[in-house]
Order: sequence, then structure tokens, then C-alpha cells
Amino acid sequence: MSEEKPRSNCAICDVLINVENDSKEHVINEAIGGRLSVKGFICKHCNNVSGQTWDAKLSSQLLPLSLMFGVARQKGKTPMLPITTTAGEELTMKPDGGFIPSKPSYSKNMTPNGVKIQVTARSLKEARNILDGVKRKYPTINIDQILEDAQVISTYPKGMVHHQLEFGGEHSGRSIVKSAFALAVYAGISKNACSEALNYLRDQAATPCFGYYYATDLIATRPPEVPLHCVSIEASPHTGLILGYVEYFGVQRVVLCLGRNYSGDLVRSCYAIDPRKGEEINLSVTIGFTELEIEAIYDYKMIPDGALEDAFAKLMPAVIRNQFEAERDRVISDAVEYALANCGAKPGEIITDDQARKLSSLITQKLTPFI
Repeated sequence: MSEEKPRSNCAICDVLINVENDSKEHVINEAIGGRLSVKGFICKHCNNVSGQTWDAKLSSQLLPLSLMFGVARQKGKTPMLPITTTAGEELTMKPDGGFIPSKPSYSKNMTPNGVKIQVTARSLKEARNILDGVKRKYPTINIDQILEDAQVISTYPKGMVHHQLEFGGEHSGRSIVKSAFALAVYAGISKNACSEALNYLRDQAATPCFGYYYATDLIATRPPEVPLHCVSIEASPHTGLILGYVEYFGVQRVVLCLGRNYSGDLVRSCYAIDPRKGEEINLSVTIGFTELEIEAIYDYKMIPDGALEDAFAKLMPAVIRNQFEAERDRVISDAVEYALANCGAKPGEIITDDQARKLSSLITQKLTPFI
């Protein structure tokens, strides 16, 4: 007679998980670069609902950082983000860190020679759609000729980009707890042992089982200038606590208590990645807190003045340097391509002195806005 496998119930709704309703729950939200997933943790329904609410809220809060650091998602693309600069410009930030106008523009002016129409669009397809509407009123215009003569212009924002970062809240808090809970189950800890996490995920009125922590750096082997994601758990029979630590982009740092009265074997597990590449990082994380320290963390007493700013300050030089180098390389490549196409020389020909001077002038012209 074979031994019956233990029941596995959904960590959120408690329904029995089977082959039909099982799901892959990402330990780190896939939208911010997570790869590792856990089966037998939550059912498909709860995966979908929590993904559209809890995880979506967390991803929305972290979107400016996802764009700033260039997250490499396993599938899909990081959505763009509307922003307004300090100069009042309405722009949209792209996944590569660049900007486009938030909307196209259209203007019409009467001149002695007729009507002058100016269209600014974000793509040729968008420009064609606008011109199709214009042609209904002015049927003699030649859309193909207009698009052939259209210019691609790159400019930089006049003002500075300002992001109002938001951390925490009911939905994103439950997403963070779910991540640490998922890793605990992946490490072999039973769901029922994580009673604090179970209660918080199932009871909308439950007290949060986490708090923000910046008093010390819990990562002993932190790689410099890496905006890492980290989920770590430690279940200790000596303290009876199942603790967790979640860090996103090196700046959002959260300590959790998933369960109390634990009496099993000592269990430690950590999953960390560089979200810019999706590559795993080997980290050593220490989460040895006492009950009193956990309560202090919950009461926001472990956030020294300037600690969050300091965490950002350690990452920003690398961000600025990488973005500068990427933009420099793009501008140089575009400038050379433009100059070669417009200096008068044909492919395979030896460039004349006049063409070389024109080539130099065109490159300088294209490089000037960047310089």
C-alpha cells in the first residue's frame, strides 16, 4: 500500500491544489525581472487575482526604478511611464531610458501661399494616421511625398525628470509577504508553519507582518553598484521564528516574520538576481532578529535618518555612468551613419577632401546637442 502524499492547499484561499488548478508563482515578481517559480503554493485563481492586484501595485510603484535600471523581463516588455519634467514638458519614458513626447502635435496656419500644416509624431505610422485625417479636408496633399521628406529630430528635455517614489501600502505589502512565503515553501517549510503570513494573506483586516529595515546591511556580500533583488528566509528552532528579508533594486528593504513557534530543522534559503540581466547572485544574508527587534522593525524604529537616501546614493553613480555611456555610443553611431549617408560619397568610393570636410561637419552637427 503506497503512502499518501500530504495535501497541498492554496496559501491564500485554502482550496486543495491539484493538477488542474496548480500554478507557477514567481518568488520575485516577473514584471521586475524574477525568474524562479514555485508550484503547489497557490491555485490558478489566486495567482491571477493577486497578480492583477497585489503584484500589479508593487510593479507600478517600482516602475520608475525598472525603467531607470533597465530590467530584463523573462517575457513581455516593461511598460512606458508618463512623466512631466520640471520645465513642464509632458514626455513618456521608454524601457531603454529614452523619452518620446506623450502625444503627437498638429498645427495649422494660414500663409499668403496657402495653409501651412505642421505635424509632430512619434513614429511614421502615427504621422501617416494623422495625415490620412488631414487628406480628407485637403485631398490634394501627397502623403507619401510628405513622409519621404519628413525629418527625424532628437532633442533632450529642457527640464529635469522628477519621480515621486512610493513604497508600501496594503496591496504591495501583501505582494512582498507572498514572495517571502513562496520561497519558504520552496525551501521545504510547511505552509501551516508560516502562520503569520497565512493570516495576513487571507485576512484583509490582519495586521501587517513586515516592516522596513535600514539600521544595518543584512547582506554581507553585497556587490557594489548592483540594484539587486533579494528574497531570503531563515527558520530557526532556537528562536522559534521564521523570518524573511526582501529587497528590491537595492533600496526597498523589508524584514518579515512569517511564523512563530517553529520547531523544525534550521532552514536558510536565498534567491537573488541582478534584474538588469536576470542572472542569479550568490549572497550571504543574516536575518537573526529577536522578538523585540521584530516589534521595533514593525514600529518603524529601524530606519535611521538618511538611510534610504544613502542606499540610493550608492547606486546612482553607476546608473548615471551607464546611461551616459549608452547615450554617447548611440549618438556617435547615429551621427556617423547620418554623415556617411549625406556627405555625397557612395558606398565603396574613396572619400574626397570636400566630402571629408562635409562628413566632419555633419558629425559635429549631430553630436552638438549631446555635447
